[in-house]
Amino acid sequence: MKISSNVYQIDVRPLGYERQIAVYLVVGEDYSLLIDTGPQCSLETLYTELKEIIDLKELKYIALTHIHLDHGGGAASLVKRLEADTRILVHPRGVKHVVDPSKLWNAAIKVLGREVAELQGKPEPIGNEYVKGIDDYENIDLGRVVVKAIHTPGHAPHHVVYIVYPDNIAITGDAVATYYDGRLHPVSPPPFKTELALKSIDKIMEEKPDKVAVSHFGLALEPGVDVLERAKKKIIEWISLIEEQVRRGIQDPNEIYRILLEVDEETSYIVRVRENNPLFKGSAYKSLLGIYYDILEKLSNVSKY
Repeated sequence: MKISSNVYQIDVRPLGYERQIAVYLVVGEDYSLLIDTGPQCSLETLYTELKEIIDLKELKYIALTHIHLDHGGGAASLVKRLEADTRILVHPRGVKHVVDPSKLWNAAIKVLGREVAELQGKPEPIGNEYVKGIDDYENIDLGRVVVKAIHTPGHAPHHVVYIVYPDNIAITGDAVATYYDGRLHPVSPPPFKTELALKSIDKIMEEKPDKVAVSHFGLALEPGVDVLERAKKKIIEWISLIEEQVRRGIQDPNEIYRILLEVDEETSYIVRVRENNPLFKGSAYKSLLGIYYDILEKLSNVSKY
């Protein structure tokens, strides 16, 4: 689906489920660039969709927002399959994990559980020459279309948001929110860092994007700055709610999650429409855990003084 003059949104439909993972193809006059690939399990769908839009020999870059399996798990396999001199661009901290994903895979099994990790698929290794670290504010010229990389830690220390010009669309991966049908909530599973995440949203806002497009799922219809403001406000609301329950003596995150779903209609809606997919069942609860653990760490540090 074309969402602007130079950007296509592709639903990679993992395990056949629609509206779960969006990746974005940016087409310039000289080259094309793909932002994220989705997991290994959806590679065939992605490959078929790409062939219908471009000559695959023109795909010069695969730019990853971050290296988590549902975003970059298929990157190495796609490069090996393409008939092109394609390079994978990633935050410098992620380079070694794309080249050799063994530690990433073991971490995914620990965080997601073996069953979910294996459903997404194990990433393939790839030669170091195919992977390049991308600097903060680095521009990628595709010919009359420029993609700017913005380092945005919080969700992950190796997260990157890409701004496409002249379209002025921010492709935000998991740095901003999970977004469905006008509702949103944070993408904040452990080890989430709230202060860094809020600063990263401010950093994106400085670019004043006209539109925001997220990974889960798709192009937000309201103005970009409005989405960013709402996402920031939602994180702050979650922090406030979790802190209040902790200070009241409620330590069980399951109970805090139950309270959250009672008062946050947006999150309750997203849970209903999204978490029928086994890849993402419990995603909102894990997002609460990231903020919960970060708050406990901060409160623990305060109590030491």
